[in-house]
Amino acid sequence: MRPLIARLAAGLRRAFALLDTGANRSAIIGRVADQLGYRVGDRELAEAIAAIPALQVDGKFDRDRYAALLRQQGRTEARFEEEFRDDLQVRQMQDAVTASGFALPDELRRRVEIGNETRDAQMVLVPVDGFLAGATVTEEQVAKRYEERKGQFLTPEKANLQYVEINLGAIAAGVEVNEPKLREFYDQVAAERYTTTERRRARHILVESGSDDAAAKARAGQLAAEARAGADFAALATKNSDDPGSKGQGGDLGWSTRDNFVGPFADALFGMQPGEIKGPVKTQFGYHVIKLEGVEPGAQRSFDDVRAELEADYRREQAQALFYERSQQLADESFAALTELETVANKLGLELRTVEGYTRQGGGPFGTEKKVIDAVFGDEVLKQGQNSPAVSIGDETVVVLRVTDHQLPQQRPLADVRGEIETSLRAEAAGKAAAAAATAAAAKLAAGAAVADVARDLKSQPLPATTVTRRMEGLPPELAKALFAVPSPPAGKVATGTAQLDNGSAVVFAVTSVRPGTMPTTDAAQIADALKQLGDGIGLAEFSAYVGEAERTAKITRNAQVFEAAQ
Repeated sequence: MRPLIARLAAGLRRAFALLDTGANRSAIIGRVADQLGYRVGDRELAEAIAAIPALQVDGKFDRDRYAALLRQQGRTEARFEEEFRDDLQVRQMQDAVTASGFALPDELRRRVEIGNETRDAQMVLVPVDGFLAGATVTEEQVAKRYEERKGQFLTPEKANLQYVEINLGAIAAGVEVNEPKLREFYDQVAAERYTTTERRRARHILVESGSDDAAAKARAGQLAAEARAGADFAALATKNSDDPGSKGQGGDLGWSTRDNFVGPFADALFGMQPGEIKGPVKTQFGYHVIKLEGVEPGAQRSFDDVRAELEADYRREQAQALFYERSQQLADESFAALTELETVANKLGLELRTVEGYTRQGGGPFGTEKKVIDAVFGDEVLKQGQNSPAVSIGDETVVVLRVTDHQLPQQRPLADVRGEIETSLRAEAAGKAAAAAATAAAAKLAAGAAVADVARDLKSQPLPATTVTRRMEGLPPELAKALFAVPSPPAGKVATGTAQLDNGSAVVFAVTSVRPGTMPTTDAAQIADALKQLGDGIGLAEFSAYVGEAERTAKITRNAQVFEAAQ
């Protein structure tokens, strides 16, 4: 065992022994990272936070957005930064363990041989539908299944909700707009949002410098002279250019803006007149001869032309600050009200809305939004009747919810679920019959029967013989697993087996030949990269295995007084 891994495993076991039953895995791993000496400095923390896209405006960290998002979530900067520092600390430890993983060339070769193995197989489908008519279900079987699986026949847990929401779009619709303010906004943003950049279309001939720069320059000069003398520029480029990307198009570079080109080329091109030929122009790629084909000037769209979208942008920008302000106000007021939302709605001028029959799978206007489900069915909201914290749904909606009624799952009577049980039992019986028929057919194939004869006995048709891989598209995973589980057949023989599909149908097959996979490349760099990736995977597996083993073998010390106080 590598020293780092050994220290990690020992540290994990110590941490588990120290923590009580309220500790979760992330807290345990964090404790181990701390014990092993991993640290995240203030500068590293600040750089990591600044790199979070959700906290950036125009690609740069924005402190106001940072503070506003934390307020929406009811979190302080200190608490967030403490948790984020812990995450980075654990990531350091995980990266160190991953980096310790390595793979040997023989191990890579063996994995490729197994992972890329191909097998030739003949198969016959045994459809479950052919056995449904003969499947019988008795009343005793129905009653027994009902009693055995009563927990499956329950009504869903439900909650009736009240909620209020702050929506960015609704706020934007209420923003007052007048002509002077809108024109002022246009002046501020037009250059960035409503201006198209000048584009130019050019052709060029590239002469690479190679080892003789003077000769390359002279050749480019000669080509430029020929072009100015009237030679067809496209033909010259097709015959002489060293640029493989454009020579086939007669050197055509298409319509492009200035930032598409390196400095010297851009300076030359954007200082030319249509039809002008310039060169030689030196860049790091060699010498260019350039012909300007056309110019598409940049232009700024007029106020009247963009007024509709300008007004929408203006409303949203003005609404953004109000959205964060009102979201914080909603969070504060609902926290103060604690167990009711009516006064909150009245005070903030919001509609008090309701949802009936909300379940742990979601429902109503919230769909399957996990953050809402977690909030509704959290102890504070569900059991203590408190208002939820402000819950952000996307970037434009914040809601606060409370539960007005809670219905626990109820047992559904046998009469209500009899049909479901009968259908399930009949499908199971048909599936067992299909599997038995496939097993009998596999025995016939193993004894030397022809696939066509076995298919005829099953009243089915053999599938086309095919070559299969482990990750073959369209191949059911349960069938792939069975096909690659049988041993390689001896020469002149077949290896037989069966697989049951998710829908109850079965497949009987005969594997006729097996070919190990081969390395797809002999390039040393690519092989080294594959070895590194395999080593990283081994490192991650080791990290996961040691964490799991430490969790399994941990000795937990329980504080009896805590449990007594809770009773």
